[in-house]
Amino acid sequence: MSGKSSSPLSQVEHLFARSNTAATFDKLYRDYWGELCARLYRTFGKGPPDPEDAAQAAFVRFAALDDPNRVRDPRAFLLTTARNFILDQKRSQNRSSSRFTIGSQSPAEIEIDDLTPERVILGREQLEIVEQVVATLTQKQKIVLNLSRIKGYTYTEICNETGWSYGDVYRQTSIALAKLAEALDRGDRQR
Repeated sequence: MSGKSSSPLSQVEHLFARSNTAATFDKLYRDYWGELCARLYRTFGKGPPDPEDAAQAAFVRFAALDDPNRVRDPRAFLLTTARNFILDQKRSQNRSSSRFTIGSQSPAEIEIDDLTPERVILGREQLEIVEQVVATLTQKQKIVLNLSRIKGYTYTEICNETGWSYGDVYRQTSIALAKLAEALDRGDRQR
């Protein structure tokens, strides 16, 4: 799982196969991939999310543009997109972890004052919501959610483990997390 089975470029270049922008994309990748990963690593550390995952997400987003030639400064676009990806992932992780902090602490770390009857009931309600949503997820969404959120794999590691494309892993994880967040928010509003 530690080795990369294919380059990030090979995972998105098919998006340009019939386009005259393939050479442009190839040049962007070769010019900016290393710099982008290094800059993300310096700014945010090794993750999570992994700087390479963020750079890959930025290139996928660039590749998905209707007309990538209209982007005046591709370097700035890639850097901003990757930075936003990391910030979005961190916000999502903070939101998820803040809902389940008591459940992830060992019994010795939990102060008795934190275990009010209301918090216990709230935790049980949230767990029930999560179980109901997970039951509705597709098998692929369950796998990527387990690997990314429970086992801590990066998207690149999930790709290597499953053989799925980066874009598919990203999309399935996003859909699963959005469903969970929506259900938990709906539960919060109903209280």
